Amino acid sequence: MFIKVTFAACLAVTLAACSSFTPVTGSHYVSAKRDLQIRGELIDSTDVRIFVNDAKVIDDRVSLLRGDGEFAGNYQGRPVSARCATPAGLKLNATTCTVAFDGERVTLTL
Repeated sequence: MFIKVTFAACLAVTLAACSSFTPVTGSHYVSAKRDLQIRGELIDSTDVRIFVNDAKVIDDRVSLLRGDGEFAGNYQGRPVSARCATPAGLKLNATTCTVAFDGERVTLTL
């Protein structure tokens, strides 16, 4: 009985996670449903740049002390938001940004 409950709980968590976020490996995402590309760059460990279909929509800096930040921009009049975080130590390729645009939410590693 315990195994069935554990399996059901794991399945529910997995399905909930899949419906909320699209997993991305690296700093580039291409939508399978439509012509949409979301890409991110981190310049000098603090400057976050987010692009939607090659148009720069966010160009801002994460906090130098905390390594995080919340940013907003727009693409063709529609809002784009990004929440970024860097673990302690400012490791290379460790900043993650969750970008939300037009019903899609992706997590990029910069």
